[in-house]
Amino acid sequence: MKWLNSIITKITIIFLLALVDIIVMLFIFVRHQMQEETLNWENFARHAIHSAFDRSSRTIDFESLETLGLKQVFDEDLKKHIFESYRKKEFPQNNPRGMMRLGIQAIPYKRSVYIILHSKGTPLLFSTDYKKELFPSLVFPFVAILFVLFLYIAIIRSLLPLNDLKSKIKKFSDGDYSVTCESKSKDEIGALANEFHNAVKKIRKLRDSRQLFLRNIMHELKTPITKGKFISELIEDKQYQTSLANIFTRQENLIEEFSRIEKLSADELKLDIKEYNLADVLDFALDILNHESDCIDLKTTPCKINVDFELFATALKNLLDNAINYSPDKKVSFQNTCEAIIIENYGNALEFELEKYSEPYFLDGTKQKSSRGLGFGLFITWHIIRLHNMKIEYLREDDKNIFKIYLIAKNS
Repeated sequence: MKWLNSIITKITIIFLLALVDIIVMLFIFVRHQMQEETLNWENFARHAIHSAFDRSSRTIDFESLETLGLKQVFDEDLKKHIFESYRKKEFPQNNPRGMMRLGIQAIPYKRSVYIILHSKGTPLLFSTDYKKELFPSLVFPFVAILFVLFLYIAIIRSLLPLNDLKSKIKKFSDGDYSVTCESKSKDEIGALANEFHNAVKKIRKLRDSRQLFLRNIMHELKTPITKGKFISELIEDKQYQTSLANIFTRQENLIEEFSRIEKLSADELKLDIKEYNLADVLDFALDILNHESDCIDLKTTPCKINVDFELFATALKNLLDNAINYSPDKKVSFQNTCEAIIIENYGNALEFELEKYSEPYFLDGTKQKSSRGLGFGLFITWHIIRLHNMKIEYLREDDKNIFKIYLIAKNS
């Protein structure tokens, strides 16, 4: 559960535990204080009764007790309630000399303290002039709880901007460069937000500069190619005209690959995912492939896939193109199920792991520079497959290179 990993949740738990601890400590303190007050009143009542006790008549002078602050209670309802509500203490009936011993018990009741005199027969109840003041005893716990709550609210309020900052960072990571998170807060979170805001501004400027540069350089590169294609149409030699047209088309495609690589590197390539027949996507890939269709052994199974039509076709074209170029017999096999696409060819095994070929401008060191490309094909294919949340896998079996694209996302 994500909420358990939240800083706010952890702080809330800590403050709840602190609040519970304070309440428990206050309860223990109040209980201890009440026990001390009860013991003090029992000692006071014992001394008062002893001083009002007439040894000759062996009776208690109630008037003397009243002057000392102990007034006998005759309200039967009150007596009944107090006697029934509190557990009677066990007192020894006689002291070691055989004389009767009186049992005295102090009972707190409704902000007052009552004294129960246990003797033979019905116990006697006395009221005291003690009135407990609630306000002083409640001030400390009330202030302590208020302080803890105030501290909790202050900390939570200082952390709340983290949620806003998190959502803006998420938007920024998704490609929204318009986010602003400038903060007037002077704490560490405010400083973090301002630093992120400054970083976004710098990255936004770099992106704008890069896009302007790319637009200009693409225009400068495409202009002479367009002029060359136009002029080639004026050449009367059809064979020479076709050769020039192919060269210009190749250069134009190379520039488009440069553009795609730049967007893939910056994670700016957006997909237009729709449902298509795999056969239609494959037909488009074969149309843009610079090889004859008889180089490919097709064994297709009808199925529908959710892809970006042009990009996924480009990925298939690159795999087929590489398989043909690097196969001694210039042959490649294509087959599919509704779960995977499999492209096979005979040839040398890849020298490095497939992941290395996903790096831009990666070159296979075993080939002569004149015989190798710029390493764009696998790079573009790898990232197109990744953007589709699919997985591409390389296998080597019986002198064959096998590339398998899992149409359903496969765990690594």
